[in-house]
Amino acid sequence: MTLLLGSKNLSVRFFNQKKKVLDNISVSVQEGEKVLILGPSGCGKSTLLSVLAGIIPEHIEAEVSGEVTRKKQVGVMFQDPDAQFCMKHVNEEIAFSLENRKIPREKMDEEISKALKMVGLSIDPATPIQELSGGMKQRLALACLLALEPEVLFFDEPTAQIDPASRKEIFELLYETSKRTKQTMIFVEHVLDGCIEWMDRLILLDKNSHIIAEGIPAEILLSHKEEMEEAGIWRPKVYPFKWEEVVQNPLHTLNKELMHRYESRKLRAGCKKAEIESIIVKENATLAYKKTAILNNINGSILRGEWVAIVGKNGSGKSTFLKALANLIKLKSGDILIKGKSVSRWKDKDLYRMLGFVFQNPELQFINDTVFEEVAFSARQHDWKEEDIAAKTTMLLKEFGLAEYINLHPFMLSFGQKRRLSVATMLLLDQDILLLDEPTFGQDEKSANQLLRLLKRRQQEGTTIVMVTHDMDIVDQYADRVILFEDKQIAYNGHPYFFFRNKRGGMIPPLHYQLIEEQEDRYANEQSVLSISH
Repeated sequence: MTLLLGSKNLSVRFFNQKKKVLDNISVSVQEGEKVLILGPSGCGKSTLLSVLAGIIPEHIEAEVSGEVTRKKQVGVMFQDPDAQFCMKHVNEEIAFSLENRKIPREKMDEEISKALKMVGLSIDPATPIQELSGGMKQRLALACLLALEPEVLFFDEPTAQIDPASRKEIFELLYETSKRTKQTMIFVEHVLDGCIEWMDRLILLDKNSHIIAEGIPAEILLSHKEEMEEAGIWRPKVYPFKWEEVVQNPLHTLNKELMHRYESRKLRAGCKKAEIESIIVKENATLAYKKTAILNNINGSILRGEWVAIVGKNGSGKSTFLKALANLIKLKSGDILIKGKSVSRWKDKDLYRMLGFVFQNPELQFINDTVFEEVAFSARQHDWKEEDIAAKTTMLLKEFGLAEYINLHPFMLSFGQKRRLSVATMLLLDQDILLLDEPTFGQDEKSANQLLRLLKRRQQEGTTIVMVTHDMDIVDQYADRVILFEDKQIAYNGHPYFFFRNKRGGMIPPLHYQLIEEQEDRYANEQSVLSISH
């Protein structure tokens, strides 16, 4: 195989930081290879990708030493799809890629339709990009990248905001594309399911930005299990029961264990006065953008101390619903009550003292020049004493693993670190209600679990949590209730156990539910054979 790109003794340091982001990194990528770069949040994965793609230092200033071999014809899909859009409408954005290939104007419409179909984006090509959901934007970014047909494709968490079923489709598409075109592909990913099995090579970084392993993925996953666990790196999902239990226990025992898990947490023991409704959506609430309905006839309530998971495919209205609860967008009809009072009648200062909102894109909520000031800002708006602000802000930053970055500008953090900072800013005031839009995407396993434990503790103290998520394992382990949006309405509102057992909304259930289903099918087939033989 031919050497296509790589680095030798590469080190990178941004000008406003003392610590190197990458330190003495040597990698090589052969023509046609599929390479996965893996490591904990903040270890320099995205920086390495940007150097190999030519973005650093050509477009982002940094002190770079060592040798770098690059190709000119490359395409990059960023963590934040908004960062790469330069046009207003979907068709214009794809056309920009096609123009770089000198596609004749008369063939543009056909090529645009083909690109949208390839990534499963069934929308009007003239749709404004700002109207798309986060997951739909990721699909559009992928369509633009594939339409460019570059020699090398760089992917920085290409499915972070995409629902599980669509995520599987996207990785299958990329796999088929790699087989067909023989293009070189380099990935940065936290969640390995769906991609690890067809990677040729894995490069494993530690928290100090050093390569600790490089080679065949399966071998590294086995030989560096302890290092990955210590660093908090996601590994492929495994069955949560011990295999011995699966072999020894009959089907009904496993099913009974799952039921017991959920019965024990219908309402958390630590939640006092759980019968009190924190949020009520009534009068057939309807949400619309311009003249297009997004959600229709929404009614329901969320109890104090509940953990409610909002799920659904990309573009189903999850983020829009969350914004309506926070009065960030207005209802077309109906009403939302927060603690018995219409959300539109609350003064902003009073509402947001009681309610915290974490955006899907963390950068949307950053307004200060340092990490410390970003967290401390809300306390200053409520006239806290400086010593109290300093103490609680420092404590939160330590809990979120951000203490060493207190003087850094929020935009200089890695995406995973930005995500943690955005959540930390909403925990300082101990709000009664937390609305979180995909708070764990872009996180390594250690950081995600730490965040979830913090939220669990808040919930046990009585905080109401409403979380939009595509991670069905979070729904399985933490949610008291699931609300599924489908076809512009609530398609399911109830217990997670029955949601997964009935496979609602095309969501892919956690592996233990899949195993139970396989055992049920096997048992049914065996009974069918027995009945025929008799």
